Amino acid sequence: MAQDENGEGSKGVQSVEVGLELFRVLATAGGPIGLSDLARQAGMHRAKAHRYLASLARAGWVAQDPDSGQYGLGPAIRDLAVSWLSRQDPLQWAVAEARDLAQALGETCFVAVWGNGGATAIRVCQPPRSVSISVSEGAVFDPQSSATGRVFAAWREAGAPALPKAMRARIRDEGMACVEGDHVAGINGVSAPVLDAQNRIVMALTLVGPASSLAARVDTAQALSLRAAVQRLSKGLGWAAA
Repeated sequence: MAQDENGEGSKGVQSVEVGLELFRVLATAGGPIGLSDLARQAGMHRAKAHRYLASLARAGWVAQDPDSGQYGLGPAIRDLAVSWLSRQDPLQWAVAEARDLAQALGETCFVAVWGNGGATAIRVCQPPRSVSISVSEGAVFDPQSSATGRVFAAWREAGAPALPKAMRARIRDEGMACVEGDHVAGINGVSAPVLDAQNRIVMALTLVGPASSLAARVDTAQALSLRAAVQRLSKGLGWAAA
């Protein structure tokens, strides 16, 4: 049990906990919500919920639409999110995701950014098996024959060589690029972008492995795991799916 400044057990402030529970319901509602529904989901009387919402609104955590009367998140949330994001290290997140993918899927996974020479691997995570694909940190990937290069070429508006229009459209539509032995014979690659709030590519995560264990398709369990990882990273940078 937590101790207060006198060394006694602290029970906390119940009203704060009640207000936070109401706020949690509002934050996870997925959109504006009416008072009655909000109170019901929070398990409290409508009048009680209204009092808490009035206090939260005065502090900027909640906003009420003047026309519909429904409640949504207030401007203080934006300021909090910006402050939180400024303290985060996206590369550290990405390396953790790449490490988890390599361990779980048994394939090499690396983080790439756009460098002076193009799409460049900066962190490489190897799987826990004796035979794996060697990728050097600092390696630069061709935009035509590598999955990583294609991803950057598909999402960068400038500075990357152009892809054929149909290929670029397909990669953006599928959310990732796949190559089947194009870059190195017998070695497949699947790469997906990490996007920011403006839908700009910040980095990419790429899986590489032998064709016998890594299929160059977007519908495999490995590709779906990669997609989930980059979406988590992208949402942490403010990206929202269209």
